[in-house]
Amino acid sequence: MSARRAILTVDDEVVLLLSIRQALKLRFGAEYIYEMAQSAEDALGAIDRLASEGVELALVLSDWLMPGMRGDEFLKRVREIRPGAKLVMMSGHADDAQMEALAEEAGLFAFMSKPYTASMLFDVVQRALAI
Repeated sequence: MSARRAILTVDDEVVLLLSIRQALKLRFGAEYIYEMAQSAEDALGAIDRLASEGVELALVLSDWLMPGMRGDEFLKRVREIRPGAKLVMMSGHADDAQMEALAEEAGLFAFMSKPYTASMLFDVVQRALAI
């Protein structure tokens, strides 16, 4: 049986996307589909494609500062179209007040400040997927 739930990571840094995908695959195996997008616009397209394939969007990990649409605006859009997905913001630029506001507006599950360790990533992802 193939995975029918997806984890989507959105960041404009390709090296970060690849390292997160590799780490999650090693930790969670074939239980999930691991999608990547370099922009919010590409991520919205991936979300539509996953839905058309009958794949549930379980978790979105998004950078905050990206060209085009910022991560906070993107996660608010995701909340509107996929209210069941858990949302995690990753940033080295956003402050606590901004993240608290986003938590209220978009139902943010967690905020991870960059840089973070693999164990921090695994902990947040495990908690998000367990709910």
